[in-house]
Amino acid sequence: MKKIIFLTVMLFCVLFNFTVFAADYPTYLNNNRNYILCGGHQGVGWYIDRSSLVVKEYNPPHYLIAVNVVIASLSSNGIQLDRVNSPIINKVETRYYYYNWDDREMYRLSDRDNKYHYIPPVGSLADTGHEFSGELAFYIAYRTKFYGGRTYYDSSTGRYEKVNFSDSLYAPVVF
Repeated sequence: MKKIIFLTVMLFCVLFNFTVFAADYPTYLNNNRNYILCGGHQGVGWYIDRSSLVVKEYNPPHYLIAVNVVIASLSSNGIQLDRVNSPIINKVETRYYYYNWDDREMYRLSDRDNKYHYIPPVGSLADTGHEFSGELAFYIAYRTKFYGGRTYYDSSTGRYEKVNFSDSLYAPVVF
């Protein structure tokens, strides 16, 4: 019985595919267009600070981008977004992303071990994350999608899947 319930839940997660991108979260933190929503989960919003973005290396097919990401609480209970007009800034992180265009692979530098770790384009949110600052940083820097708009093979499901975010991720970026 436990296997049936587990498989049903997993099937629901795969079919749902999380393509709705943080629908209730404000697009811009405090209405500042430099702070663009790149993810949201349980009342926490991740916002990329586009004014902080620095291209550290431009050597096609290799790219290295640094960007600040603001992590803000928009909920007092993890459900209702009741702090949208007065968010609490939990943390500002400088993140470093390495991209290999030929292999279509994205990596993020970990603060824990100072190594780059692969970010898969598809999979569970535990694998890909609840925010997509690396994808948005590349889009802001080069006006082109890195993972977006394509399907990728997901070895856990044995199928080709779309990325865990929709095209609405890119819409707030105005050039």
